[in-house]
Amino acid sequence: MAKVKIRLFASLREKYGVSEIEVEVEDGEFREAIEKAGEILGRDFIDEVLTSDGYRSDRIILVNGRHIQFIEELKLKNGDVIAIFPPIAGG
Repeated sequence: MAKVKIRLFASLREKYGVSEIEVEVEDGEFREAIEKAGEILGRDFIDEVLTSDGYRSDRIILVNGRHIQFIEELKLKNGDVIAIFPPIAGG
């Protein structure tokens, strides 16, 4: 069992009204952490982050400050921090 923090930024923080939540994961899987967060924040949060076979590439997702795409074997452990940023917009 591991407690991990999920931090939300920008429009995600505004949409869900929190900057950080903590969830417990049993198997250390990223998907499980996001699904547990969805139990707290609502089902649509899961769709903000996950796809049927992974995570959304239009989000910036960091685990302990490292971009998720550069982590070969992602196994969450106690105290890990997931940071999720919405798509960058501007012009």
